[in-house]
Amino acid sequence: MSMNSPLSRGWRLSGIAVFLLLLLQPSLFANQKTERFWVQNTITREAFGPIVRQTGYRFQIQSESFVVLDSSPGHIRVATYPGGKPFGPFRIANGQILDLGTYAFTIINVRTAEVPDLPPDLRDLTGLDIQGEPTRKPAPQRQQLVRRDVPIEEWPLRVGGWLEPSRKAKYDWTVGGYAGKKALNLESRRFGARAEWGHAFLQLGFILDSKQSGSLTPAVTALDHLNLDGGSGFGISGGWLQPFVLDENWDLLVGASFEWTSESYDLNAQALVRTETTTQPAETADGEDAPVTPETIYSYEYRSITSSLDLSERFLSAIAGVEYHEDIWGGRALLRADLFSDVSTSGSVEINGKALSVSGDRSHPIVVEFGAWCYLLDPLRIDLCAQLGSIQTIRLSVFWEF
Repeated sequence: MSMNSPLSRGWRLSGIAVFLLLLLQPSLFANQKTERFWVQNTITREAFGPIVRQTGYRFQIQSESFVVLDSSPGHIRVATYPGGKPFGPFRIANGQILDLGTYAFTIINVRTAEVPDLPPDLRDLTGLDIQGEPTRKPAPQRQQLVRRDVPIEEWPLRVGGWLEPSRKAKYDWTVGGYAGKKALNLESRRFGARAEWGHAFLQLGFILDSKQSGSLTPAVTALDHLNLDGGSGFGISGGWLQPFVLDENWDLLVGASFEWTSESYDLNAQALVRTETTTQPAETADGEDAPVTPETIYSYEYRSITSSLDLSERFLSAIAGVEYHEDIWGGRALLRADLFSDVSTSGSVEINGKALSVSGDRSHPIVVEFGAWCYLLDPLRIDLCAQLGSIQTIRLSVFWEF
């Protein structure tokens, strides 16, 4: 066969075409790095996706179809297709809300991806009738940072400090086996550090200037007054608070917490103390004792008696409540009930040769908590809460979120 024959020339042209096609393949099928994610209905928990941050990408959620308008890094704008009603921009992050008018969805499972370019006819949106351009400034997005559907690796870490200027805890006291005062407040000031990761929290606290607000004295002893003063110590607590989504703004919270504290106090008592005086026999002129029987005389006087007392507490509590949240603030109401409690004391006051042991226990196991939080800056969170019941306090916490 001649090299210049039509058949030979055809094979050469075909080979050149294939070679050029291989050279052009990367440009014909170029890939781009982007993000892909799924969304979950905030009420039904049904998931849809994936959705790709790529201009012209079409997707369907429930009965509606959408198209991606642009793919600026970290954000996404979408519109109904073919209606052209725009939504967004939305920040692409686990836990963000994607409000698409009829329904609200939570963004979950965000992953980086490398996808091929869409055909030019799909990327061209000039024929789409957009019904009013939304603002290109990203709208504030509420970060649902404690949602149970956020992957563990996306859980935030909050670290900060807290302060309780005045804290009162109600105790029932017993002195020497006699019932003392009921529901008497043990007052203190507390401060410490706290860390929160997802649904879990761990806290360290220090106790200062702890004292009893009144006398523990039972009415049937020789004690005129008995109180605790100069208390100090420390404690640790931790727990888990699991949210269950009720709707876009409301969560049901269920969890548990434990607490252990150790404190030392001064016991200050005013008591009627008995003293004994024994008379000695008188001597006669010849040096012999007079036949006089020795006599013991008793006298009483009030004296101050000091001692010490160690107080150790362990509690396991169940927690239930609700939380309401908006973009950068929220509020909650919680009920805490002690499932297990152990209050142990080691201390007594000695009167007239008898040691009267002092012991106490919490008056009742219920605490009601109301709280509110807000983000003053993006990573800075302020939390304020008040507790009523067996504990009465106001706590201010400041967290830095990582």
